[in-house]
Amino acid sequence: MENLTIEELLDPGPSVEIPQSDLVTSADLGEWLGLTSSRVNQLARDSILPRVDAPGGFAFPLKASVQAYAEHLRNRSVRSSDPRLADEKLRVAAGQADKLDIQNQKSRGELIPAAAVRAEWLSVAADLRARLLAVPSRVAAKLSLDRPATAALDVELRRAMQVLSETVNEGTEGATHGAGSVHSAPLPAIDNQTPLEGRK
Repeated sequence: MENLTIEELLDPGPSVEIPQSDLVTSADLGEWLGLTSSRVNQLARDSILPRVDAPGGFAFPLKASVQAYAEHLRNRSVRSSDPRLADEKLRVAAGQADKLDIQNQKSRGELIPAAAVRAEWLSVAADLRARLLAVPSRVAAKLSLDRPATAALDVELRRAMQVLSETVNEGTEGATHGAGSVHSAPLPAIDNQTPLEGRK
């Protein structure tokens, strides 16, 4: 028995006889390997552990089975140490963590849907626009401004709002194309209605 090779033990041919004293049951082998009997049998079905026919069922050559299981663990360790595989596992784990974090924030009410935020912002912007366009008339009435001065104030307010509208749209255009974002139309540009100096 001492002179047998691992190959002979793992695949005993007709000329190789394993002494009955070296054969153990799946339960006995499980105690040696720290596995359950069902796990031992599964490893045998997967051709990881050697087994031989014996009276009453299958039996396992103890030494060869221990060596085969050790080799199986070494191979699994080598596969798991592949840096590409490790990077992929980290990427998947990070993605799952981010997804769970977003779900938790939603459940706590810490995240608001992008569509709802944009709708609210459009409402605020429209209200602000209406109030700003009413400024020249109110200021003219309070300060008794003449028509040219009132028109100049109206023009400057419109220019300022136009610049603000373009700046906001440039910023939101990139933000609305991220993963999971809501694509929507840009904020409406400030129209160039006829200023007060051209009105009758």
